[in-house]
Amino acid sequence: MLWYYVSDRQERLAVPEDQLWGLAGSGVLRPSTLLWRRGQGEWISAGELKPELFRGGALEEAGESGGLVVELARSLRGYAGWVEFSGWLHGGTAVGCVAMGTAVGYLAWRRPERLAEWSGRVPEVLRPLLEAPWATVGGLAAVGLVLFFMGAQLIGGAGRVRRAERLRSREDLRVALRSVGSFFRCTVVSLLLGLGVLAGAVLYHYRPGAVPKVPTAPLVPAPAKERVTI
Repeated sequence: MLWYYVSDRQERLAVPEDQLWGLAGSGVLRPSTLLWRRGQGEWISAGELKPELFRGGALEEAGESGGLVVELARSLRGYAGWVEFSGWLHGGTAVGCVAMGTAVGYLAWRRPERLAEWSGRVPEVLRPLLEAPWATVGGLAAVGLVLFFMGAQLIGGAGRVRRAERLRSREDLRVALRSVGSFFRCTVVSLLLGLGVLAGAVLYHYRPGAVPKVPTAPLVPAPAKERVTI
């Protein structure tokens, strides 16, 4: 359930109900602050609508909880800039993967002769990527989606940490930690899948009975015959 309160700047801000305790403990929410929620006819002061927020024991407990949240959020905020930068870096790499896959797909569809020409110029370790272009397009698209998801988790987590420190919100801090945890889980799963695919490709390439491809020599045109008139 969302509650709306009027801040000191006369802004109408929305917060979940469980964050009202932290706002009251930090002094953002006072007994004279106006509150409203859906289904309520008019704005009513917090002291009249929620008097339990300002009782001594509840206020002290909320203040201690809010202080712990602020301390943890402040410790994490020292790394929020690096986390956010890493998120944007993941996003940029995702865009690069999608762009590269789009280029390979376009060449495979519209200019296969150009793709075959480039396949003979690239290093041998990269040649299979151009010999199976549509598999390369699918792989780059999958990698781009994974990197985009990981970047979004990092950027969202950094923003939640700053919000948790500002509002003393346990929920925002919980979401931030969950986002960072999702990033590391996705990283481990991606590395394991990548290693598995790489090992499978190597075993398939060097499987017993595989016939190595022998490059064919280019055709040399025969010399033109000269006609001599006597």
